[in-house]
Amino acid sequence: MSRTESSVRSVVSRKASAVDLVLHEIRRSILSGELSPGQPFTVPALTERLGVSHVPVREALRTLEAQGLVALSPSRSAVVAPLDPDDLRNIFRIRLRLEPDLAAESAALRSNADLDELGELVRKAFSTKSEDTHWDLHRRFHAKLISPAASTWDLRVLEPLWDAAERYIRIVFEPFEAAHVTVEQREHIHDRLVTAAASRDPEQIRDELHQHLTKNLATTLKLMESVVPADGSTRFIRPEPA
Repeated sequence: MSRTESSVRSVVSRKASAVDLVLHEIRRSILSGELSPGQPFTVPALTERLGVSHVPVREALRTLEAQGLVALSPSRSAVVAPLDPDDLRNIFRIRLRLEPDLAAESAALRSNADLDELGELVRKAFSTKSEDTHWDLHRRFHAKLISPAASTWDLRVLEPLWDAAERYIRIVFEPFEAAHVTVEQREHIHDRLVTAAASRDPEQIRDELHQHLTKNLATTLKLMESVVPADGSTRFIRPEPA
């Protein structure tokens, strides 16, 4: 059985539109690294594995291409977008321009219920045993940090950037991070963001979130240096587990 066949699961029994189901499943496989950066695959292979026609698969892949997660060819083949340090820098460049300011604008508008929800999202995110659930809660936490100031257009811009950044962190950062950063330490880092939000001081939450994003970028770039091929190509090779 090929890597594509073993990592992408059938969506036949799930209830939602075919396109949404296919999009969710392919995105999940890419973000988790089950479909590896640079891995080629074909529409027929995905169609067979997912248990749907080629129409929702092609539509989902076009959406993922627009989000920078896959590259499509004129034929029926595609490739998972490689990991590229410059790509990661550009992702965070935009995030750093938007998120800290939106969090600052939200500072005075937060209700006590909003702050309680932020704390609860951190608690649930770092207590769950499911990796997919963790990342869903983590995404909701970062969206909540910029609410209520974020507009619909802000979220439309940021959501694909969150997807793209999540892929780098899950594939590059997490395998190495586990050796020297505990779950408790990661939870504490996010608790600091909650404390900054609770201060309702625009500058405090802006600075805390800016530092958080900047450190994540720097750490992930540093780790990429040890796993990107020496010839300078952008094809990422994930290290085999010890």
